[in-house]
Amino acid sequence: MSRSFLYIHVPKCGGTSFGAALRLAFWPSQGTIDIDRTKRIAQALEPQARDTALILADYAVRRVELAQMLERNLRCISAHVQFNADLVAQLAPERACVSLLREPVARFLSHYAYVQRRHPDPARADLLEAFLETEPAQRFGSQYLYYFAGTYQHHSAAPAADVARACQALEGFALVGFLDEGAAFRAALRRLAGRPLLPLSRNKRPDPAPQCPPHLRARIEDICAPDLAIYRHIRAAAQGGVYRGGA
Repeated sequence: MSRSFLYIHVPKCGGTSFGAALRLAFWPSQGTIDIDRTKRIAQALEPQARDTALILADYAVRRVELAQMLERNLRCISAHVQFNADLVAQLAPERACVSLLREPVARFLSHYAYVQRRHPDPARADLLEAFLETEPAQRFGSQYLYYFAGTYQHHSAAPAADVARACQALEGFALVGFLDEGAAFRAALRRLAGRPLLPLSRNKRPDPAPQCPPHLRARIEDICAPDLAIYRHIRAAAQGGVYRGGA
């Protein structure tokens, strides 16, 4: 029997198609997290929560749902959920953890373009240059830190230690791919799963990926500094277009 999987799907890393294909390969013993549902639950539990407070409440609900799915021993779980080493160690120590990363500046720009397109908000800065000076920009610039170390950069009391913790978490993953090496990731994921993966194409953006304005690159790189450090650490240890860790 092939192993079980936990696919940590970081937003705007191009992982929707891979996660869906992996779940289909393990049908019917598979699951994901309905993020609209978890947000409704978070709002019901904390009706006064807004912005970052609501996000934190939402991810707390997702953590419980992940624990429930791990306890049920579903063969494949793929979701927008933070990696939690304690949950995996206690409930699914043999499970293969996988993820897909994207160059952080490109991921940041894609995230901003996505929320502008799909979730317009009059309170959000309309221009990218103004958005860079807001609190949400700090969140967007530290998604890897949040997903793999459990904190945003502007909430961290020890940023270097948290970056190191995120790197250590990813080092234990069975497989980490990179969006610009998608073919290598698909091939490695197929070998690890031991079964075919359908070549799906889900959630593709309707227009070309946004480019970084040259005069803003230095500022965006500064905002993305934690994620750049994590990305470069794992990328430097990759071979053949993917990173294979100790899990």
